[in-house]
Amino acid sequence: MTNTRKLLNVKLDLVKLKNDFFSLIVSPFNWDINQINYFLSLLALLTVCFFVDEFVRDYFKTIHNNFLDQVFSYAHWYGKPALTIYTFFLFYFGGLFKAKDNLRTIGVKILESFIFSGIIVTIIKLILGRWRPYTEHGSWSFVSFTLGPNEHLSFPSGDIAIAFAFSVIIAGIFKNKLWKIFWYLIAFITSFGRIYHDQHWLSDVVAAAIISIWVGNYINNIYKSKIEEA
Repeated sequence: MTNTRKLLNVKLDLVKLKNDFFSLIVSPFNWDINQINYFLSLLALLTVCFFVDEFVRDYFKTIHNNFLDQVFSYAHWYGKPALTIYTFFLFYFGGLFKAKDNLRTIGVKILESFIFSGIIVTIIKLILGRWRPYTEHGSWSFVSFTLGPNEHLSFPSGDIAIAFAFSVIIAGIFKNKLWKIFWYLIAFITSFGRIYHDQHWLSDVVAAAIISIWVGNYINNIYKSKIEEA
């Protein structure tokens, strides 16, 4: 593949990223009745989580031990951007320079899921400004329309958004059930860890998971449709 062709592919991918983001944002206006009911069910689940946040926090305080300290400490890295960024570079530029469009596409999907879910979660964080559990302000305390500090940017969880945004895309590479279970399991363990370490409420991690699963599945479906149309 010539350098000109590579640059053209990069330009097309950037245009596609922009178009996919706007397509995602307007997609709720095209939901059918089943999708609306599904959304309302998830909204009801999230509402319940708000009412049990304090109880869940109190329970997690009672289960601390050395084993879980180690498990959740190791799992914490999964919700950080480094893994996503390294994996994106591996797939995207590996596919670009080796002329493997399928690998490059995986890289694009990883980047889109990361960016799109990150934008949505960040906007909600800044609008709501929820206090983190360890600050002892309670689960119903908010400082709306804020830029920080980090202590009241709890809802939704950024780490969990990253974890699920990555897992949904990677899990979708193969149809093997064990493969999918493995990647979702790591994301769930990361979620429990954020509650365990008193960094987030249950509703924080549930909201982040819902957002990233929706974003990741939407991206997977976009590319699946493009393959079927080709």
